[in-house]
Amino acid sequence: MDSRIQNIINHQSKNLNSIIKSNYSASYLNDTKWEKLIESLTDSLGEVFINYKLVYDNVIEGHLIDCVDFQPYFIESITYQEVEWIEFPNSYEDWVNKNNLKAGKKIYNQDLKKIKEELNKVGQFKIDNFGYSIKLYAYQVKN
Repeated sequence: MDSRIQNIINHQSKNLNSIIKSNYSASYLNDTKWEKLIESLTDSLGEVFINYKLVYDNVIEGHLIDCVDFQPYFIESITYQEVEWIEFPNSYEDWVNKNNLKAGKKIYNQDLKKIKEELNKVGQFKIDNFGYSIKLYAYQVKN
């Protein structure tokens, strides 16, 4: 995790509840549903790549998830409560071999149909399906 994110987490997470209360009108996910969602996706698909946005930051980060992190963490040191939305793109760029970065990066594809099937198995979610990605919302932004 880069120093920018670490700095944001250290400072903004202290105001997390007030940020959520001020900016969002509804919450769609709790820690248990997050864990069930990630466990279902990784058990079925092995790993999934997501883009995510935190409630107190406008930068979109990407991450490859292959298992559920220890509660209450979404991705250590980010808690589930800090995530505004996640997005499953149909393709993403990642390292060919993380142990040999000289090998470079390549484009990987994800099966959005299978991801959608797993989402439906876990429960109902607030999602947008763009064809090239599926965005799953943790919060409803106030109008």
